[in-house]
Amino acid sequence: MGDLVWFIIIGILFAALGALFVRLGLLIRYGQRTDLIIKYHCNKVSEENKKAYCALAGTGVLIIGAGFLVSGVCAFLVRSALSLAPMALGLVAGIALLILASAKYNRRQAEDKP
Repeated sequence: MGDLVWFIIIGILFAALGALFVRLGLLIRYGQRTDLIIKYHCNKVSEENKKAYCALAGTGVLIIGAGFLVSGVCAFLVRSALSLAPMALGLVAGIALLILASAKYNRRQAEDKP
């Protein structure tokens, strides 16, 4: 009975955290809310690249949220340690997209030109 309670609690917490990340991802991607991203990661993004940067970074946050959401539902329904796999995959893929977005768009234009 104790394991059942823990899986239900973990499932609810992961699903709530996933819903929060999905909301943040939608706000970043479609609302172009760079204020939701750490200032250091987007302070050099030019205005013409802002839409592309927000699309890539927002997708990364959405993937993280989807991973947590699916993992929470799996923990609630399946009650297995394998329910953590979607969270791990979502974290790896989402963080990779966030790093890619920062590496691609967070640099000054003068640095790119010889």
